[in-house]
Amino acid sequence: MKLMAFVGSPRKGGNTDILIDKVIEGAKSKTEVEAEKIYLYEANIKYCNGCGLHTVLHGSKDCPLGDDMEGILQRMIKADAFIFGSPNHGRTISAAMTNFIARMMPLLKMEVVRDAAGNIIDARSKPLVGGKKAVMVVSQGDPWPSSSCLVIKILDDNIKDFQMKKVGEVFSMFNLEKGAVKDKPADLNLAFAMGARLAAAVLRG
Repeated sequence: MKLMAFVGSPRKGGNTDILIDKVIEGAKSKTEVEAEKIYLYEANIKYCNGCGLHTVLHGSKDCPLGDDMEGILQRMIKADAFIFGSPNHGRTISAAMTNFIARMMPLLKMEVVRDAAGNIIDARSKPLVGGKKAVMVVSQGDPWPSSSCLVIKILDDNIKDFQMKKVGEVFSMFNLEKGAVKDKPADLNLAFAMGARLAAAVLRG
């Protein structure tokens, strides 16, 4: 099983990172896992410039920015499952995760439909990662579940665009210090169980 985990936190070894590690550990308890973890704040991922004109209207399937995303997207096509992890930053996903999802656009494989005069009348997508399994991980400092729900919904909506199959989610609250989640066995156990569920979903096909 090829698993890619995307860490949308600027704090390496922080709460989001720890929970993602637990999800990976849980997946490995069920099957052999080839895991790759990508720290979005460290990767060379330029800001999306919204060049739909280049990628769709001109028929190109490639992003013109020329950075780490080219290789990441190719590996995503070959992967079996994903973990998307982000802290709650202002009741939304982190800036790095926002940009990363925007840069995933080439995976939609957009195609335009034109009439006889060449006018665009429709646009369709055939996501290259459709059907692949995904788990979402969210950590936050505040104690209100409603904040986590907002972040998870944002991730949910984006995952649906790429027609991935959500297996489940992990969220942990009131993590005011780096590594605070280490003292929350219930949250760690949930992350482990979610990883096992993710692996089982992949094995079922």
